Amino acid sequence: MTNTADRTTISGTQLYAIFDREFKNLRPSACTRCNVPLPYWRNPPDDVSANWHIGTPAECKQGCHLIIAELLARLWTRYDVEQQLAQ
Repeated sequence: MTNTADRTTISGTQLYAIFDREFKNLRPSACTRCNVPLPYWRNPPDDVSANWHIGTPAECKQGCHLIIAELLARLWTRYDVEQQLAQ
């Protein structure tokens, strides 16, 4: 079980860059339209969940939405994002 102390805290921009790079490495070459949704900060629902989430990706015939779900599960255990305070 992962807790927040086991995660590295990075900016949302850094997380998006990691997510995007990983997705582009795994995305089927037949699909050129799908992109990773932007991650956003949120209060974690419990003590073991990450403090960020992404929007729901569109379903893709090539399976990109499944790749994004797998990446979400993997990156959720590794990273938290810095909370952006309202200006």
